[in-house]
Amino acid sequence: MRYRAVLFDVDDTLLDFQAGNRNAVNQLMDELGYHDPDRYDQYEAINLKCWRELEAGLLTQNQLKLARFVRFFDRYPVPGDPSWAAERFVTLLGQQSILLPNALETVAQIAQRLPVAIVTNGITDIQRSRLALSPLKDYVAEVVISEEVGVSKPRPGIFEIALDRLGVKAGEALMVGDGVNSDIRGANNAGIDACWYNPSGNALPEGVHAAYVISDIRQCVEIALG
Repeated sequence: MRYRAVLFDVDDTLLDFQAGNRNAVNQLMDELGYHDPDRYDQYEAINLKCWRELEAGLLTQNQLKLARFVRFFDRYPVPGDPSWAAERFVTLLGQQSILLPNALETVAQIAQRLPVAIVTNGITDIQRSRLALSPLKDYVAEVVISEEVGVSKPRPGIFEIALDRLGVKAGEALMVGDGVNSDIRGANNAGIDACWYNPSGNALPEGVHAAYVISDIRQCVEIALG
């Protein structure tokens, strides 16, 4: 067997972050009393910019949690307190644990023969809560969360922590994820083979390499175990 461990991203690879995020944002906006029909898109544009700044090292995880709501409240007529909204959102999103199709079966098959770790650029309280609510927890040996370890994808340090916990070398592991800049570029930086989960059929940008490109998450079983 070529690999001795498999690392998985969680959001939009195993869990349906888009659906869960939309549910949590809309519930929060209802509680705040902000009913603009474009409210989700307004928030998400600011949120995604903050996450890009995190990946570029311009924001820390702790800064991001509040900054996205401060910016949102500054730009739009949202009533209330951005600090309260930031804390409330952590609770609401932590309740969202929606599996993507075939994700559980894929992880379970791989975990029968190889240790599996989650490597995520997530907020600890949110990710721990979502994973605790998911049956994925029964098949995952390690969970490495950027806020807990102080380093985010695509920096190699977060991958190195996962490898160390699993007791394997970079050349013995496979990273599976949907994020080009976080998962695939990060795996490249860490010297780990990358399996890009790409159901939309997008093209990789120049300078980023994936050893494997899959459109169905089940395809990574044969790659990992073959």
